[in-house]
Amino acid sequence: MALDEVVRAFCERIAAADLEGCGPFRDWIEQILVDHPEKTALVLPSGTLIEDDLILESDAEPFTNGFSCIVVAGDLTVTGRIYNSDVEGGPSLLIAGNLKAGDLIKAASGIVVLGSVDVEGLTVCDGDNGAFLVGGSLSTAGLIDCDHEILIVGDVKGTVASDDLGNMRALLVDDVFEEPEDTSNEWPEGDLIRDRMLAGLPVFKAASA
Repeated sequence: MALDEVVRAFCERIAAADLEGCGPFRDWIEQILVDHPEKTALVLPSGTLIEDDLILESDAEPFTNGFSCIVVAGDLTVTGRIYNSDVEGGPSLLIAGNLKAGDLIKAASGIVVLGSVDVEGLTVCDGDNGAFLVGGSLSTAGLIDCDHEILIVGDVKGTVASDDLGNMRALLVDDVFEEPEDTSNEWPEGDLIRDRMLAGLPVFKAASA
């Protein structure tokens, strides 16, 4: 589907959800058209179930076929991980309804959900080039905010570790920091967090999340 049609239709959904004044929802949607005017969008129906991981990387399918984003007309369930590791850029995921996922690990991809998000495991948002915008609430075992643009209009249920709260060292295992023994370093490395999660190793200290 042509991007200009997708942007227009999704902006109408933003207005219908009464989210126009809640944050930069429209800005992020319109930026996709600015960044990728030559590409198209893959549109999935409401109720789509992906029984695997969803990889949001430019060199992964379906994005190698000229798609800049995936747009879901309603609810989306991903039984595995939603994964994006590129801190410079990445395809976008736009969901007009609710999202359920096993884990959500993202860097520069834009993920915009007009409804609520339920992540069984961890939600990791790394770097300052992406955004995670949620029009409803977020439920997750743990949210890690590494200098990311995050907006949750509703409530957040789960342990939150973030730069702003200054609690990274208290909540996260030492091995996600570049110098594990240097407690003055309070900023974890996104690649170390991702590596541990992919290896099935804990990121939060015991009983933290």
